[in-house]
Amino acid sequence: MKTSRESSVLAKGAESVNVLLAYDNSRTCAASLKMLARISNRLHDQGLFNINAFTFGFLERMDPFKRTSASANAAELVMVAFSKEGVPGTRLLRWLENWARNHSGEEAGLGLLPLGPQTGQSVRRTVRALKRIAARHDVGFIYEASAGLNAV
Repeated sequence: MKTSRESSVLAKGAESVNVLLAYDNSRTCAASLKMLARISNRLHDQGLFNINAFTFGFLERMDPFKRTSASANAAELVMVAFSKEGVPGTRLLRWLENWARNHSGEEAGLGLLPLGPQTGQSVRRTVRALKRIAARHDVGFIYEASAGLNAV
């Protein structure tokens, strides 16, 4: 991720990180935005994240082989947040694959934020799928495995 920080996160003149938040419902979106705001507050940098949020459905309808949304393709970090079982689906994974391919070798990251117990076994499947996408295209993978999913 682009940054001009030399020795501290408190340094002046730092660039924002362009984040695409992909979410399944409005509750998940609100919780994710709140979490990113807390991170900014703790780092004393309100401009740390430049966030564009899109529903899974919107991204799934986007042609994964065309750069149809400048804000979506400008993202240096894509966070996938969901709170229901069975998501994300194949079309979203295809879109994420194309995004990762377009950012291969750049300082980019793909992250996962499952929210709540209703995510069930979808978390294991999604962690494996996103790890593979990130590895294939040399982008970072971000996931906190506090739910005991270290072995996926």
